[in-house]
Amino acid sequence: MSFYVTMTNKSMSIREAVEDLNDSIFLPAIQREFVWDTDQIIRLFDSVLRDYPIGAFLLWRVRGETADDQIKYKFIRNYIGDSVHPDDPKFNHVNYHNPKVPSMEKLPETQKLILDGQQRLTAFYIGLSGTYAEKKKFHPRKNASAWSNKQLYFNLFSDPDEEIEDELGLKYEFAFKDSQPDPTEETYWYPVGDILELDPNDDVRGVVEDLDLESFGKGKRWDASENLRTLHDSICDEAGIQYHEETTENHERVLDIFIRTNDGGTPLSKSEILLSMATARWTEGPNELDAREQITDFVDRLNERHEDKNFRFGIDFVLKSLLVLSDLDPEYRIANFTNDHLGEMKETWVTGDYKAAIEGALDLVVEFGLDKRSLTSHNALIPIAYYIYYRNPDLSWDSENGADDRRRIHYWLTSALLNGTFNSRPDEVLDDAREAVQEADDAGFPLEEIHRRMRGRGKVVGFSEEVVESLLEDTTYRSQKSFLLLSLLYFPRAVRKGADYHRDHIFPKKILDANNLVKNHGLDRAVAEQFENHRDSIANLQLITEGENTGKRDESFDDWLDTRNEDYYERHLIPREDHLHELENFLDFLDAREQRIREHIRETFSAFA
Repeated sequence: MSFYVTMTNKSMSIREAVEDLNDSIFLPAIQREFVWDTDQIIRLFDSVLRDYPIGAFLLWRVRGETADDQIKYKFIRNYIGDSVHPDDPKFNHVNYHNPKVPSMEKLPETQKLILDGQQRLTAFYIGLSGTYAEKKKFHPRKNASAWSNKQLYFNLFSDPDEEIEDELGLKYEFAFKDSQPDPTEETYWYPVGDILELDPNDDVRGVVEDLDLESFGKGKRWDASENLRTLHDSICDEAGIQYHEETTENHERVLDIFIRTNDGGTPLSKSEILLSMATARWTEGPNELDAREQITDFVDRLNERHEDKNFRFGIDFVLKSLLVLSDLDPEYRIANFTNDHLGEMKETWVTGDYKAAIEGALDLVVEFGLDKRSLTSHNALIPIAYYIYYRNPDLSWDSENGADDRRRIHYWLTSALLNGTFNSRPDEVLDDAREAVQEADDAGFPLEEIHRRMRGRGKVVGFSEEVVESLLEDTTYRSQKSFLLLSLLYFPRAVRKGADYHRDHIFPKKILDANNLVKNHGLDRAVAEQFENHRDSIANLQLITEGENTGKRDESFDDWLDTRNEDYYERHLIPREDHLHELENFLDFLDAREQRIREHIRETFSAFA
């Protein structure tokens, strides 16, 4: 009996591997994207210096026609942690996605494609010759000053015989920094990438002498010498990277090996596995498509479309919605992504209006006032997108049918999100909505039929008295559902083009601070704390435009009312009794407005019940 061995074991230094990246070592299209954070990079370098195992790598060696046929990507050298980032020229060199190797680029006859080890190799690449751009928390993603490009530094004064007491459990002290800090008695931050400027056979003692450390004690100079030698030896060790080399030309085998070997480290998510499968299949046949490039580009497009809303759509949303719009089983499992199904999804992507339908659904919910925080389930977009895709309705503002469709879609969306419709068995909901759209006449969005099918599955739909009571009790200013619930109070007024609504405290939040109430309004401490505890309740919130919010600010409710007309009372369900507008009657105001909210929801939505 004989068999053909397609895999051999080899080794190379970290230095050698980094120098070959994007020259003869690339990434196959089936690979995932870089996902490590700076702590993971630091832990990898610490492991290398401690001579800990870092796991074997797996390379696929290809040559000739097999190499030419592969869609290849480059490793990221200068990484930025978000696809939405500044358009400033100083960010032109950074990448969130791996750059694609141009088909006309001249490459070596033999190339190596990484099947397992991309995260580690990219970490070495960034740490030794690149940068990692990080954003300050809570700053806009497009704001250039919110980002800083950091390089990896190594504290040569860290004691190589002591373990650092921190959550990472490090022995060697590494850190990403904007620039090289001045030396102190405890730190000398050496740019890790400078080690590549040394010849592998260089004596690092001479390098340490060039660092001008004479003003520091003998012990610090010894630590610096030992640390630099350890770094140099670790990076140049010819056995630093152990790898298996696969030489098969069987693509099915390569895909299977890739999926199986990526269970360790940072495991492949289901969406990454499915994208790899789509990438492998969409490159077959006459209409070759790079699914990875197409789908990640579309994800970026969605997230940038309304960048101020901070949406974070991912590959999984695109693949799931593509299943639904291709009239396939929406269950998100690997068995659903057969060759035939992947072919149908490719056909939908190429010939249909899939992308326009998804963008149309997103635009609509943004016009309803939703953002990342209030759109609590991305799945809720899919039935709306399917309706647009399948029926091509006129949803324009000047269309009578379009205005009614918008109201029906808005009601369905708020009901689904407020009732947590997609929290369990979401695929059943998607199936029900799709069938309802297919079987409906041309009377508009099939709200009632979708709800009928959902009730049959035991789902809560609409706004019964029990649902309303629960929402009033549980929803506060900080709740993700607060904007959605408030939008019901204005239904269908809030569903109109060009309106940008802000959540606002009717009795100003600043005034309802307990200390302020005691000091400036003479309230008893216990009463003041009760007022403060209820200031974020839904009955003390309203939706007003940006201009109204700017004008109101911390003005007292009494004074604000003096500037309002009759429409304000009706639109915001404000109780009419004058004494309820006084600060000391705040709790009575909440009770009265809650009652008006209950009555409004019951009367307004009875037609949809």
